[in-house]
Amino acid sequence: MTQRLLALGRVKFLLYSPILYTVGAIIPTLEGGSLHAGHFVHGVLFTWVTHLMTHYCNEYYDLEPDRANVSPSPWTGGSRVLVKGLVAPELSLRLAYALAVVSLVLALLMPTMSARVLCLLAIFFSWEYSAPPFKLEALGLGEATVTLVLNILVPVLGYCLQSGGLQPHPLLLVLVPLGIIEYIRMMVMNMADWESDATTWKKTLVVRIGIENAVKVHGVGMVLAYLSLIPLYFAGVPLTVLLALLATAYMGLRYAYRLQKGAWRQKQTMWIIPYIASTHNGLGGSAALIGMILLKPGVSPSSLELFPLYLYLGGFLLLKFMARLKRQPPVAAEPGGNPA
Repeated sequence: MTQRLLALGRVKFLLYSPILYTVGAIIPTLEGGSLHAGHFVHGVLFTWVTHLMTHYCNEYYDLEPDRANVSPSPWTGGSRVLVKGLVAPELSLRLAYALAVVSLVLALLMPTMSARVLCLLAIFFSWEYSAPPFKLEALGLGEATVTLVLNILVPVLGYCLQSGGLQPHPLLLVLVPLGIIEYIRMMVMNMADWESDATTWKKTLVVRIGIENAVKVHGVGMVLAYLSLIPLYFAGVPLTVLLALLATAYMGLRYAYRLQKGAWRQKQTMWIIPYIASTHNGLGGSAALIGMILLKPGVSPSSLELFPLYLYLGGFLLLKFMARLKRQPPVAAEPGGNPA
């Protein structure tokens, strides 16, 4: 049962949110000082609980479109746990409610009013992503909602907890290209499911504007994400951070080019592109964090600063290993029935 509940919660997606949180949290320490461990851990716990709450909530309310999806991938179409009847749908909703309570408690225990407000906004938009009455994903606002929560509220919460407030800082501008990359990555996730979504209430942005227009928007967005590095330089973002982000451009532009050339028409290709888009998204956040760590010359990065990078790398390697095991052919058996 534990394995099924973990699969239902799609815990592999939780590898990314601590990176964005730390991107914001590290900024106040770049001119000296270290992360406040208690506040950092508090924020990470809130981020993870809220993220996990969203998954269980989404699994319950997306059951109809997930059932309509006959060509899911490991990254799209839901976890398939409810679709296969391995867990009762009501259990997923009960878990979502329980996690919402924990998330609310963690939010109210935040040390400042600004942090509490950020947390409450994150809970609201995370829940309403797929739950009534708003069902934001069905209004074509799913991409914007995910970007708002993961790429704005979460890193700004990290920044707020370490700085003690919401004072403006030029390095927060790195959230612009990261936000664009997140937005178009979510478009890719919905591209993979657009045909089945169109037959249900889940009228995502891709369904509303059409798959061909969505692909065009994705291409423009990818180019804009990296062109935005130029004005960010003149706005005061250090070149080290911008070059780190630029290092991820080839991967992003390459898969965007494949989509422009019609890769979205091929089911087999769209089985893998959501994985590439998600990996590119994670590497973008990791690059920004590494660039900020490099801004602290002569200071060894702390374990808290490196924690999300080690977690993401370890999780990535584990997922690759598990995927390889699933692809291995069955062991041949000898006439006596024993494996060869």
